[in-house]
Amino acid sequence: MIYNEENLEEVSKAIIDNLTPDLIPLKWRQRNSTNPMFGHCHHASACLQKVFGTKELKLYRAKDWDEIWHWWAVDTSGNIIDLTADQYYSIGKEPPYKDGQKASMLGFDYRKRTLELLNRVEKQLDDNETEMIEEMAEEDEARRIMENGNKPF
Repeated sequence: MIYNEENLEEVSKAIIDNLTPDLIPLKWRQRNSTNPMFGHCHHASACLQKVFGTKELKLYRAKDWDEIWHWWAVDTSGNIIDLTADQYYSIGKEPPYKDGQKASMLGFDYRKRTLELLNRVEKQLDDNETEMIEEMAEEDEARRIMENGNKPF
Protein backbone atom coordinates (compact mmCIF):
# COMPACT_ATOMS: atom_id res chain seq x y z
CA MET A 1 0.00 0.00 0.00
CA ILE A 2 1.23 3.50 -0.78
CA TYR A 3 2.36 5.36 2.33
CA ASN A 4 0.51 8.67 2.55
CA GLU A 5 -1.54 10.52 5.16
CA GLU A 6 -4.90 9.19 3.97
CA ASN A 7 -3.77 5.56 3.88
CA LEU A 8 -1.96 5.92 7.20
CA GLU A 9 -5.16 7.19 8.80
CA GLU A 10 -7.25 4.35 7.34
CA VAL A 11 -4.77 1.62 8.26
CA SER A 12 -4.19 3.05 11.75
CA LYS A 13 -7.92 3.04 12.42
CA ALA A 14 -8.20 -0.57 11.20
CA ILE A 15 -5.31 -1.64 13.43
CA ILE A 16 -6.76 0.08 16.50
CA ASP A 17 -10.22 -1.37 15.74
CA ASN A 18 -8.73 -4.87 15.80
CA LEU A 19 -6.66 -4.70 18.99
CA THR A 20 -8.19 -7.28 21.31
CA PRO A 21 -6.95 -8.89 24.54
CA ASP A 22 -6.37 -12.26 22.85
CA LEU A 23 -3.41 -10.67 21.03
CA ILE A 24 -1.65 -9.91 24.32
CA PRO A 25 0.49 -12.37 26.29
CA LEU A 26 -1.43 -13.70 29.30
CA LYS A 27 0.89 -11.95 31.76
CA TRP A 28 -0.21 -8.51 30.45
CA ARG A 29 -3.98 -9.04 30.12
CA GLN A 30 -4.88 -7.91 33.64
CA ARG A 31 -3.08 -4.61 33.14
CA ASN A 32 -4.70 -4.25 29.68
CA SER A 33 -8.16 -4.54 31.26
CA THR A 34 -7.71 -1.06 32.80
CA ASN A 35 -5.45 0.39 30.08
CA PRO A 36 -6.75 -0.86 26.68
CA MET A 37 -3.65 0.10 24.64
CA PHE A 38 -1.22 -1.57 27.03
CA GLY A 39 0.45 -4.67 25.60
CA HIS A 40 -0.40 -3.93 21.97
CA CYS A 41 2.57 -1.76 20.97
CA HIS A 42 4.73 -4.41 19.30
CA HIS A 43 2.09 -6.05 17.11
CA ALA A 44 0.39 -2.73 16.30
CA SER A 45 3.67 -1.15 15.15
CA ALA A 46 4.88 -4.29 13.36
CA CYS A 47 1.53 -4.63 11.57
CA LEU A 48 1.79 -1.02 10.41
CA GLN A 49 5.26 -1.76 9.08
CA LYS A 50 3.99 -4.91 7.31
CA VAL A 51 1.31 -2.89 5.53
CA PHE A 52 3.56 -0.04 4.36
CA GLY A 53 6.92 -1.80 4.14
CA THR A 54 10.31 -1.56 5.77
CA LYS A 55 11.47 1.16 3.35
CA GLU A 56 8.75 3.52 4.61
CA LEU A 57 8.66 2.62 8.30
CA LYS A 58 11.27 1.51 10.81
CA LEU A 59 10.47 -0.01 14.18
CA TYR A 60 11.88 1.52 17.34
CA ARG A 61 11.78 0.41 20.95
CA ALA A 62 12.87 1.56 24.38
CA LYS A 63 12.27 0.57 27.98
CA ASP A 64 9.79 2.78 29.78
CA TRP A 65 9.69 4.04 33.37
CA ASP A 66 8.44 0.58 34.46
CA GLU A 67 11.26 -1.27 32.62
CA ILE A 68 8.80 -2.59 29.99
CA TRP A 69 9.69 -2.41 26.31
CA HIS A 70 7.61 0.01 24.28
CA TRP A 71 7.47 -0.13 20.46
CA TRP A 72 6.53 2.44 17.80
CA ALA A 73 7.27 3.23 14.14
CA VAL A 74 9.16 6.10 12.54
CA ASP A 75 8.70 7.09 8.91
CA THR A 76 11.37 8.28 6.48
CA SER A 77 10.65 11.91 7.43
CA GLY A 78 11.30 11.16 11.10
CA ASN A 79 7.65 11.28 12.17
CA ILE A 80 6.82 9.06 15.14
CA ILE A 81 3.76 6.90 14.56
CA ASP A 82 2.68 5.38 17.85
CA LEU A 83 -0.77 3.86 17.69
CA THR A 84 -0.66 2.85 21.35
CA ALA A 85 0.81 6.02 22.87
CA ASP A 86 -2.38 6.51 24.87
CA GLN A 87 -1.26 3.70 27.20
CA TYR A 88 1.12 6.35 28.58
CA TYR A 89 -0.81 9.58 28.17
CA SER A 90 -3.91 8.06 29.81
CA ILE A 91 -1.92 7.57 33.03
CA GLY A 92 -0.02 10.87 32.89
CA LYS A 93 3.25 9.41 31.56
CA GLU A 94 5.33 10.07 28.43
CA PRO A 95 6.35 7.34 25.97
CA PRO A 96 10.12 6.65 26.07
CA TYR A 97 10.91 8.02 22.60
CA LYS A 98 14.12 9.79 23.69
CA ASP A 99 15.72 6.41 24.46
CA GLY A 100 14.49 4.74 21.27
CA GLN A 101 16.66 2.43 19.21
CA LYS A 102 15.93 0.82 15.84
CA ALA A 103 14.76 -2.75 16.17
CA SER A 104 13.37 -5.58 14.08
CA MET A 105 10.04 -7.31 14.53
CA LEU A 106 10.24 -10.04 17.15
CA GLY A 107 9.71 -13.67 16.19
CA PHE A 108 7.78 -16.67 17.50
CA ASP A 109 4.55 -15.80 19.33
CA TYR A 110 5.07 -12.07 18.73
CA ARG A 111 5.19 -12.74 14.98
CA LYS A 112 2.05 -14.90 15.19
CA ARG A 113 0.17 -12.10 16.94
CA THR A 114 1.37 -9.57 14.36
CA LEU A 115 0.24 -11.80 11.48
CA GLU A 116 -3.14 -12.42 13.14
CA LEU A 117 -3.64 -8.67 13.49
CA LEU A 118 -2.52 -8.16 9.88
CA ASN A 119 -5.13 -10.71 8.69
CA ARG A 120 -7.86 -8.87 10.59
CA VAL A 121 -6.74 -5.49 9.26
CA GLU A 122 -6.55 -6.69 5.66
CA LYS A 123 -10.06 -8.15 5.94
CA GLN A 124 -11.43 -4.88 7.35
CA LEU A 125 -9.70 -2.84 4.64
CA ASP A 126 -11.03 -5.21 1.94
CA ASP A 127 -14.55 -4.93 3.41
CA ASN A 128 -14.24 -1.11 3.50
CA GLU A 129 -13.10 -1.05 -0.14
CA THR A 130 -16.01 -3.29 -1.22
CA GLU A 131 -18.43 -1.05 0.68
CA MET A 132 -16.97 2.06 -0.96
CA ILE A 133 -17.24 0.51 -4.46
CA GLU A 134 -20.86 -0.47 -3.79
CA GLU A 135 -21.67 3.06 -2.57
CA MET A 136 -20.07 4.55 -5.68
CA ALA A 137 -22.09 2.21 -7.92
CA GLU A 138 -25.30 3.23 -6.11
CA GLU A 139 -24.42 6.91 -6.52
CA ASP A 140 -23.72 6.38 -10.22
CA GLU A 141 -27.08 4.63 -10.65
CA ALA A 142 -28.91 7.40 -8.78
CA ARG A 143 -27.18 10.03 -10.93
CA ARG A 144 -28.12 8.13 -14.12
CA ILE A 145 -31.75 7.92 -13.05
CA MET A 146 -31.84 11.64 -12.21
CA GLU A 147 -30.27 12.56 -15.54
CA ASN A 148 -32.18 10.14 -17.79
CA GLY A 149 -35.28 9.31 -15.85
CA ASN A 150 -35.68 5.58 -15.35
CA LYS A 151 -34.83 4.82 -18.98
CA PRO A 152 -32.16 2.23 -19.77
CA PHE A 153 -28.86 3.47 -21.20
